[in-house]
Amino acid sequence: MQRIQKVSTYLIWVFNFLLIAYPLFIISWWFLIDWEPFKSLVREGHIFTPIAAPEGVVNLANVAFTPFTKMVWLAGNFIGFAPLFLGLLILKKLFTNYKMGIIFSLQNAEKYKYIGGLFLINAFLTAPLSHMFDVLAVTLSNPPGHRYITLSFGTPNINDIFCGILILCISWVMAEGYKLQEEQSLTI
Repeated sequence: MQRIQKVSTYLIWVFNFLLIAYPLFIISWWFLIDWEPFKSLVREGHIFTPIAAPEGVVNLANVAFTPFTKMVWLAGNFIGFAPLFLGLLILKKLFTNYKMGIIFSLQNAEKYKYIGGLFLINAFLTAPLSHMFDVLAVTLSNPPGHRYITLSFGTPNINDIFCGILILCISWVMAEGYKLQEEQSLTI
């Protein structure tokens, strides 16, 4: 039990760091995308993967970003980041319970249910919307008639759906296990 509590303490620190660092990292992209050393990293694919647009694959280093297209791109990144951010908050609460010694509880089962729901929300809503904003941002500088808004659904979405259903099943099993534990504790 002490190992779980010790590891939970470390993971809470990691989650706190990620809750601060990742949004700052996304915002820093907005400022760094026009800086040539950063662009060379983007061009080589070390930082961003190219975006698949209807006219072909677009490398972000080759896009002429305006402040408006940067804002569209930033909005897409924050939409895509929202499930991860919420998931980190839920994991932080879950591991806080573990740190306090609360392992099998109805609260923890509910937190797993929320995480499973976040996977499904990501698969059906935020990932397609984020990609839509990415495609819009890279095609806004194109001439009229060559700007696109696309919604796509593919294999990564199916992976999120599978993970979401799996985590929802785990939360259901944990809730049933908690109910059985409560019944046994009341039996004399």
